[in-house]
Amino acid sequence: MPRRTPRRFGGRSGLGAGHRLATTICSLAGLAVLLAGGTRLGAQDGQARLALDRLVAAYPDALTGHDDKTLRWRDGTVMPASDGADDKTFADLLRHPSIVDQFRIRYPRGPVTEPPAVDADPGRFRNTVFFTKMYGDCKTGEVSTRLASLAWLPKTWGKSIRITSVNGIDAQLRAVSAEIDALPEKIRRAAYPIAGTYKCRAIADTGQPSPHGYGIAIDLNTAFSDYWYWQRHDGPIAYRNRMPDEIVAIFENHGFIWGGKWYHFDTMHFEFRPELLVTQ
Repeated sequence: MPRRTPRRFGGRSGLGAGHRLATTICSLAGLAVLLAGGTRLGAQDGQARLALDRLVAAYPDALTGHDDKTLRWRDGTVMPASDGADDKTFADLLRHPSIVDQFRIRYPRGPVTEPPAVDADPGRFRNTVFFTKMYGDCKTGEVSTRLASLAWLPKTWGKSIRITSVNGIDAQLRAVSAEIDALPEKIRRAAYPIAGTYKCRAIADTGQPSPHGYGIAIDLNTAFSDYWYWQRHDGPIAYRNRMPDEIVAIFENHGFIWGGKWYHFDTMHFEFRPELLVTQ
């Protein structure tokens, strides 16, 4: 694929039952108003504070707070929120994002009404230090000890899958499974057989740790899925999607973002990122 000119942009603990996640997301709704005017966050103190507020609100059992410049964990760990680099290319943001950089592009919750803008990949900027601290390093076996097994679509398919128990993600995915299992067959058919959950691997196009390696992601039926990396193209990526809106909505209601809202789309992919799911 020809190279494009880089685009620049200006411990484990549980959330508990499903109602607790819903309360967390609802509590963030007031913050959405501040984001309505744009999709990218810059380096201003107010915007960094908003991003960190959302992060702490999403993971209250792991994080205690922040001082705008550092993020504080319950075990006493302190992490820098920003690396001070405001003029990063898209490639830089994919490979070396700060914690605040994870919020540079707003995730558009709800039905897709138009293809994503070029390089608009909300949720693909993942700070490796943050995620490894939260979920463990799969290469050392830390993630595998925290995995839980559950039956995916027990009334329809019923095979066992593994997902992390950190932040109650296994409980959220069980709820997702039950709701999809109640959908009409022509809709839920897109949700099985799945393509995978936990796997210790890197992302194909960046070489960075995959969210699957943290046990926070699931890929659904490839027969109903589209992935930009499978395309042959020498220009702009042509957006494709066959994943039913009903399935996407169920996942989003339980804290999972969807790769179908990325310019570099991956419509089978869902990952747990409640901090990005502010009600709009």
